[in-house]
Order: sequence, then C-alpha cells, then structure tokens
Amino acid sequence: MKSIDADIKERKFKNIYFLIGVEPYLIRHYRNKLVNALVGSEDELNCRYYDGPVSDMGEVIEYADTVPFFAPRRVIVMENTGLFKSADDKLASYLRVMPETTFMIFTECFSGDRRDERKYESALVDKRYKLYKTVHDLGRIIEFKRLQEAELTGWLLRKFADSGLKVTRRAMDRILEYAGDDMTRLSNECEKLICYRAGHSSVDEDDVKEICSRNIDNDIFEMVGAIAAKNRRKALKLYYDLIELKVRSMNILSLVSREFNLLMQVKALRNAGRDNDEIAGITRINKYFVGKYISVSGRFTSEYLREAVKECVETETAAKQGLIDDMIAVEMLIIKYSS
Repeated sequence: MKSIDADIKERKFKNIYFLIGVEPYLIRHYRNKLVNALVGSEDELNCRYYDGPVSDMGEVIEYADTVPFFAPRRVIVMENTGLFKSADDKLASYLRVMPETTFMIFTECFSGDRRDERKYESALVDKRYKLYKTVHDLGRIIEFKRLQEAELTGWLLRKFADSGLKVTRRAMDRILEYAGDDMTRLSNECEKLICYRAGHSSVDEDDVKEICSRNIDNDIFEMVGAIAAKNRRKALKLYYDLIELKVRSMNILSLVSREFNLLMQVKALRNAGRDNDEIAGITRINKYFVGKYISVSGRFTSEYLREAVKECVETETAAKQGLIDDMIAVEMLIIKYSS
C-alpha cells in the first residue's frame, strides 16, 4: 500500500499493477486511487473495466495499443478475471511490448471461506505461468491482508476525526463487535454514525447501539454462550428474535453448528498451548473475539462439543428429509443443550 502511495505522490508509475488479497475494501480503494491518479475518475474514453473472465483478449490488446484520446495515459482495469490461473501466454507476451502510455491494473480478491484465507494466493495465482512472472518482472504486486484490530481502530478514529468526531473506547469496542474486521461493513457503520451525530462532538456506546446493525454471527455466538451458561430462556429468546428478523431456522442451525465446531477447535488449540494470536490465525476468528471463544469453550468438555456438532448435523439431515419440522428441531436442540 505504501508503494502505491509513494508512486502517486512522486508521479512515478509502473505500467502494470497487480492488487491481490483478501480485503476487497482495500483493493477497491487502491484501485480507485490509481485510476484517479493516472487518468481521473470521469475519463471514460481512456479507461476501460473488465470484470470476470475475458472472452476476447484480442479486443483488450487492441484497446491497449490505441493512442490515448487527448490525454497522456490510457488505463485498463481487469478484475477477478482468473487470468493468473491460466496458461494462456498471449497477454503475457503483449505486456513486454505494451506502449508506455498504457497502464494495466489487475485485481484478484479471494472470496472463499475465511478459514481458507491463508491459502488465498494459491487459489488466485499460479506462479509457474508466464503472466505472473511477467507482471512480477515489469510491474508491482501488492498484497492486501486483513487489518489487525489496532490498525482498524486507527483507521476508524481517523475517519471520525475527519468529520470532527471523537469516539469513546466503549463505542469503538461496540463497533468492532457489531461489524468485526470487515472494512466495508465498518466503513458503512462509520458513515451512518457520522450522519447520525452531525453537529455533535462525539460518538458514545449508546449511539452505536441505536444506529448500527448487529452482525447475525454475534447473535448466534451469544445464543451458544447462553446455551453454555444453561440459560435456556435467553437462548430461546435470541432464537425467536432471529426468526422475527426472517432468518431461516436451517440457516440458524448451520451457524450454530459452525459455532460449536469453532469452539471445539479453540478448546483443542488452547489445550495444546497455543496463544490467542495463533488461535486467531488458525481458526480465522477475529482477534477481538478470541478471548470470548476461549471463555465459552471452557464451559464445555471436548466430548460435549463433538456430540453437539454431530447432533446438529443429524438434526439438519432429519429436517431436510421432512422427518421433523425445522423450527421445532432447532428449538429442541437448544432446550437439550441448555438444560
């Protein structure tokens, strides 16, 4: 990221940029910064976007070979095309003779299960192919990983400060609890709070509770925590609240199963002597929540968690086969494990 900022500041651009990673917000942000710096955001004549697989590479090359229209540069943005997993060398060969006035920005963002994010690079590129090697030799490759809690906090504080707002520590904790480390969600919640508190000087925890949207995963985790605490009334209330929000029973069951599975992993890793950072890295749980997972997992035995995961799967199968009503099935599961 710093390399892109430096290129823009010094006006010394590479002709090829490859933005790759797991954080779509940052990839979009720096893609837009590059486009704005190279041709401007409204120059539609000298900027073309391709999103997804490219059916006609000859068309791309023809556009790239064209002299810019009353401008010093021409930009081509190619997003999530899958080209870096292909052995087609046509574009790779062209990049070595591409006009100096043409600039290409490639982006590839991993969109799979967060627990697989550590393998994102192998899912998006094959370094043996000519295109990756060419981009590596001629351009600049920038990786975008998820920001850590301290980085997210600093980023949010700057966004609020730019609007003349200070944020209390409890309010910041609540924002991160609601939105996790998803920068797109965090940015949206931040904008909502800025509009809500326009004309004021600060944002507190009550403002966050009033205006921000809770992540359904938080409610599921809270439900599992209530089950662990044998608080049947609270667990069922959370379940009925989710039903009122039009969340399907089978979706809730799937998420509860996932939470039990994560708790089982956390317990095993904790027993193996792993620290919080290691647990977060392996399970892909937001570091902000690892302590809570450790606390809740301590209320269960490993055997109990394995049995819970197994029963969730069996209940889901029975409901899908029509052997039991799905809403009643989840109710019975909550009652059993919170007793």
